[in-house]
Amino acid sequence: MNIFFDLDGTLLNSQKRLYELFQYLVPSSDLSFDDYWKLKRNKVNHEEILTTKFGYSSMDFKKFEHLWMKEIELEKWLNLDVPFEGVTDFLKTLRKKNTLYLVTARQSKEMVNKQLHNFGWDSIFESVFVTEQQKEKHALIQENVTVSPTDWFIGDTGLDIKVGKLLGINTAAVLSGFLNEEKLTAYKPDLILENVTSFTHK
Repeated sequence: MNIFFDLDGTLLNSQKRLYELFQYLVPSSDLSFDDYWKLKRNKVNHEEILTTKFGYSSMDFKKFEHLWMKEIELEKWLNLDVPFEGVTDFLKTLRKKNTLYLVTARQSKEMVNKQLHNFGWDSIFESVFVTEQQKEKHALIQENVTVSPTDWFIGDTGLDIKVGKLLGINTAAVLSGFLNEEKLTAYKPDLILENVTSFTHK
């Protein structure tokens, strides 16, 4: 069986990276870590946060967005990422009877591979697909893997659920990432899990 995993919010806790970068780019921000993530998990995007809470103009937001994309995958920020508890052992066990793939919308394939090496995950995934902001996740999978209805896509966003549905495979949404249960339920995944290590299959 093929199992496709998203990276950020699914296997890696990247919340500190995103919050710290937001605070860095918005020096006037008085949002606590919990305040920021409550907004994000309720699907309030950066544009709405910045325009409603900090009075950003559309030009201000475009500048923020440009800097965000430029900074978000720099090593100094990526070093704040940590695997969720138990993920490494979970993946190693799952790999014994399944074929695992990593599928991420990151910009830099080099930095993804560097992180995987740092976490000792080099040999866990059959292939690592990085969109590099050029291709859609489902397109990368379709071009490289023959999927079947028994396969799974596991991620933490509505987009991840849509990818699985486009591929005609099972979908599992995790609550460890970017959206809360109410928002994820709207996308009708086959499973909603507290975290990725809760995933089991028959």
